[in-house]
Amino acid sequence: MTAGLGFAALAIAALAATFVLVIREMHIRALNTRVSNAVLGISDRSSSRQDMVSWLSSVGARYRRFYAEENLSELRTILQASGFNHYRTLPIWIGVKVVSTFLFPIAAFIIAQLLGRPLTDVLIYTLLGVAIGIMLPRFILFMLKRRFDAAIRLGTPDTIDLLVVCSEAGMGLESGLERVAEEMKETNPAMTQVLRGLLDDLRILPNRAEAFEKLSARSDGLRRFGTMVSQSLQYGTPLSQALRTIAADLRQERITKLEERAHKLGAKLTVPMVLFLLPAMFIILGASPFLHLVQAFKNIQ
Repeated sequence: MTAGLGFAALAIAALAATFVLVIREMHIRALNTRVSNAVLGISDRSSSRQDMVSWLSSVGARYRRFYAEENLSELRTILQASGFNHYRTLPIWIGVKVVSTFLFPIAAFIIAQLLGRPLTDVLIYTLLGVAIGIMLPRFILFMLKRRFDAAIRLGTPDTIDLLVVCSEAGMGLESGLERVAEEMKETNPAMTQVLRGLLDDLRILPNRAEAFEKLSARSDGLRRFGTMVSQSLQYGTPLSQALRTIAADLRQERITKLEERAHKLGAKLTVPMVLFLLPAMFIILGASPFLHLVQAFKNIQ
């Protein structure tokens, strides 16, 4: 009991210290923002959400040195493949992971103490909190990556068809991309974000091939598009013909995947049929004769 109270006191002290540091950092960030806005002549419209994001970014910038360069490069790739700007989001994500690593174990420890659990259960809850705090941000990022990649795969054929129309109408590559990005803004915002990033790279990078190579490395759904357009620009082949070929290949690939899923449906329905349909069928077909047999035996007695 004494050890449990000691652990509870230590957790409360750590939580209080963390809360004080959070308040202090948010106050410093808000003060710096107000000073910079006053110097630049910008009206002060800061919100608590912006302060929290700024605080998480500062925490991530501090703990960034504990990551190896290979891990940071992998995180940049994952964030970019999830549809985020890795220059801005990387320190925020590191800050979220650091905060969750400390917050979930402390919360689990306090909850276990309030529930009156024994010391072994408290330690188990704390270890589970550590595991959840470490794995939850990566799991959420993985789900966002899958969702973004699915949106890109779904919108790539339509985007290429629109680019073919723009190319045959006499529009240039950059003007066509800008027009398609504007058209796809309502139906597929992820594709619009990717196209606007490609436009920025085309305007900044010295070589167009580098921009399309960067685009092909961003998502699996854009790898073939970026590679083929880069080769078309390198060897001077007609762009509209290359885009039409890519669109036809992608649509054929989508049809093939749908047919594959349809062929797998029969095998996947076997287990639900055995578990749910066949017992109900046996009950319906065999219940009536069984009840009649029971009634016959009762009449004999």
